[in-house]
Amino acid sequence: MPGPLCSNEVGEDWVDPGTLALTRNRPPTTHGMNSCQDYPPSPLTQQVFLSPALRETVQIATNMTTPMAWDSYWRMAYDRADKVLQAQANELLRRGNITRQEFDELVKARNKLVQEFRKPLSPFGKQYSEILKPTARLPQPGELLTKKGSIEAVLKSVGKSRASVNRLSMVFRVAGPALLALDITITTIVVMKAPSEQRGRMAAREYTGLGLGVAGGAGGAWAGCVTLAALGSPTLVLPLVGEVAEGTLCVVGGILGGLGVGWMGREAGKATGEVVYDFVTTFRWE
Repeated sequence: MPGPLCSNEVGEDWVDPGTLALTRNRPPTTHGMNSCQDYPPSPLTQQVFLSPALRETVQIATNMTTPMAWDSYWRMAYDRADKVLQAQANELLRRGNITRQEFDELVKARNKLVQEFRKPLSPFGKQYSEILKPTARLPQPGELLTKKGSIEAVLKSVGKSRASVNRLSMVFRVAGPALLALDITITTIVVMKAPSEQRGRMAAREYTGLGLGVAGGAGGAWAGCVTLAALGSPTLVLPLVGEVAEGTLCVVGGILGGLGVGWMGREAGKATGEVVYDFVTTFRWE
């Protein structure tokens, strides 16, 4: 005969002896709570973290922002080095008697600074920087002197960087690490909530997906930048619509490409993690 609700479950908290029930029952629970659900219920924070909408949103955004956060930290270092260079220029201006050799060396040092700080950037960061200021066309001392009209005019702005790029890098510098930390937290909760016998497989799936998602986001950001920026200039070096407009196209394309390719990389990573885990755990030497 069928028994009351949940009477087919086994647990340590069943009420049996001394009751009028003909079958085993759980003790009473809080009003409105289903006695079949896990007790105590999962914290609200975990419920939010594990919701599909939040998980997908965080994961997709992380794929794109994490690689760009790397570039933004190098941008911050470059900006600080620029300030040191400007301080040197200001000291020369206060002294008043600037020699042509000192002027030339300061401009060359600035160009060298640009070249060195581009080396560790991601493919997207390098492409974006090349669009705004091509390495092959960095202004030489004579060109700057002709353009500005005097040594003093050049030295007043020798250490200045683009304010718009600094603001954009600040956004990614804050959002990138925060989203990555949240993504790792959510991924860890998902792994820990899995049944014990599936936890290893789930860990391989989720963490491999996270890694390949970030890698896909880096590649997708570069591809999106190149694709959309090419609409403004087929050469990507001599902007037909202006370097600012082409740079904007690069950023928009980088965001879209990073989101799309990053998502595909994460899904591929999940599948790959499962396959590798199954192979490693079932492989046997004959």
